Amino acid sequence: MNKKSIMKNNFENKMENLTPPNTDFVKHQEVLKIGLLNARKSARIGIIFILVPIVLIVTVYVKFKLLSHWDFFANFEMFVSKQNQTGLLNWAHLLFIAFPILAIIINLLAITHFYINKQTKELIISIRYQFKNMIVLLVSAIMILGVFMYVLFLNKL
Repeated sequence: MNKKSIMKNNFENKMENLTPPNTDFVKHQEVLKIGLLNARKSARIGIIFILVPIVLIVTVYVKFKLLSHWDFFANFEMFVSKQNQTGLLNWAHLLFIAFPILAIIINLLAITHFYINKQTKELIISIRYQFKNMIVLLVSAIMILGVFMYVLFLNKL
């Protein structure tokens, strides 16, 4: 026997003894499908968490631009000032920081999916791009950045 036939025989034996790759990845796809159902609902919740501070900002802006004296704003300002003086709850923090952070957390949990494959000891992370969820994440991040920039500039003045 020559050297080429021995190497060919050895290669054929190695190829015959190889184990095929495991293609049982169906569970991850099922987990992904379940997560997609929650993405729509989380986008709606995130939109509500974003709309509350945006509506408040727009109405205050309109009040100052039109120089109107609506009773709603006077009552709201008195309520917030009383709550801030007693130290029970700071409504500005809740509206302008906590709501956008909650929207970010809810939407990140909806679009990211984690799966642990115990056989191969792998953590598989998948991100499903949903347009509404990405818009909510972007607007929430811009709102939080705007609040922090406002606080930074307010401290410099």
